Amino acid sequence: MKAIVMDEFGEPDVLKMQEIPRPLPGADEVLVRIKCCGVCHLDLILRSGMRSRVKPPRILGHELAAEVLEVGANVDDFVPGDRITSFNFQACGKCADCLRGRPSLCRQTLGDIGQTRDGGYAEYAVLLASNLVKLPDGMLFEHACFAACVYGPPYKAIRGVGKIQPGQTVVITGASGGLGLAAIQITKSLGARSIAITSNASKVDRLKALGADEVVVSPDGAFGEDVRQLTKGRGADLVVELIGSPTFHGSLRSLAPGGRIAVVGELHGTPVEINLGLLIIKEFELHGVQSANRAELQEILQFMHDNAIEPTIWKSLPLDKAAEAHRELANREVIGRVLLVP
Repeated sequence: MKAIVMDEFGEPDVLKMQEIPRPLPGADEVLVRIKCCGVCHLDLILRSGMRSRVKPPRILGHELAAEVLEVGANVDDFVPGDRITSFNFQACGKCADCLRGRPSLCRQTLGDIGQTRDGGYAEYAVLLASNLVKLPDGMLFEHACFAACVYGPPYKAIRGVGKIQPGQTVVITGASGGLGLAAIQITKSLGARSIAITSNASKVDRLKALGADEVVVSPDGAFGEDVRQLTKGRGADLVVELIGSPTFHGSLRSLAPGGRIAVVGELHGTPVEINLGLLIIKEFELHGVQSANRAELQEILQFMHDNAIEPTIWKSLPLDKAAEAHRELANREVIGRVLLVP
């Protein structure tokens, strides 16, 4: 089979097409034909060598959708022909966090797709059956592949943390990225108002065309007063924080009393200071949010399907253009997601 194999860490050019043997599924595994695979910012981090769990050679790619070709002896939930997508971590199912219903906190994972197990930058892949979820009838592979990683965190932030209702206000930092656009779509589907934050004035019209009710251009991350003006002094019910430390103080300043911040992304790793007195007086809530687990992914897929939510796909590229996709994402040229299609 053809695959993009990363034999060493480095710049995008380390992603090279190779011809390698097609893998065989073990007893608890499934062989799938990859239909498409998204390119995630995490892939860039993994390629650079910043995550020690990845040991080359490795096939990256966790935002995948595929068709089942063959199942292992212990697999009963899937048959050849099933259309599937996946979430990218495999919890152990036995630790304290798993047993209390928080598998995303498991630190005894059995294999993260695209990190400790080969992923979707290939024609075929072998995956654990317990990582897979069937697609709703009629849902496109190109939409489903983004459900766990792109729609999962903002969905959990908006519906789980924010408990957003019609008429409420959601601020979204990093709004022009894939997760930001997903957050705008989810907010709109729930009948709430979105205020999109971007550092680039050239993206304003595009964000409004994609559903943002208001757009604030804030290169310095100090957008709190703008949000307050747009909400007649009250502030937002929820901030979906996708950037992290550069925008965190603006996010905190944006909140209405009793408001919540759902921290989904931290792209810089810089510590932030919090005025605990303000946290007490305003009864703010601060939450961390990771990607979806299996049960959450099933719910998200159905929500996307029922609400006709379609990811914003900026570009679809053949598999051998993986390095090009990484360069464009690193250069902030992308609005939405980039898709690799074997």
